[in-house]
Amino acid sequence: MPRELETRELAPDAGELNISGACVRRDGGEPLCVSRVRIEESECHGLALAGGDVAGLVLSDVVLRGCDVSNVQAPEGSIRRVQISESRLVGFAVTEGRVLDLRVSDATMMLASFAYSHLQRVVFERVNLREASFMQARLESVSSLNCELARADFRGVRLSGCELRDATLEDVIGVESLGGLSMSWPDVVASAGALASALGIAVTPEE
Repeated sequence: MPRELETRELAPDAGELNISGACVRRDGGEPLCVSRVRIEESECHGLALAGGDVAGLVLSDVVLRGCDVSNVQAPEGSIRRVQISESRLVGFAVTEGRVLDLRVSDATMMLASFAYSHLQRVVFERVNLREASFMQARLESVSSLNCELARADFRGVRLSGCELRDATLEDVIGVESLGGLSMSWPDVVASAGALASALGIAVTPEE
């Protein structure tokens, strides 16, 4: 039987945000200023965090809906079994972290960073990943479905079992590192220019 979640109110400035087995709902108000975040077995609706450095970020068995964690910097953070929807994560960064079983849908993650992190069983669906960084990340079973990827950085990425669907590699940085990526034929055709450039193929004009 699923665990019943306790409804919980948060102080305007929580300092350390530690939530376990709770349902948190916020409607407006100033973003919370926190230095540490640990959320487990909980749901958060409308939660907004002020940007800045967050030490020891842990999200485990969590649902985030309509939340804003833009510009939160969480090096070596841990994200496990998390669902995020209809949320803003502009400039959100988990560098050198571990991300397992994450699903993000209908969200904006422009300028977000997972550089040097390990992502496993992750789905991005209808997510704006423009200028996001996956540089030197290890991606296993990561799917990008109908996402915006312009200027996203994949330099030095290592892929295994990854899929791109309903998107193009045009304007993506580091296309040459995406060997082994699974794509549909229409997406390959739409990405032909970027693939040719990555392979050093000169395209001659038709006579």
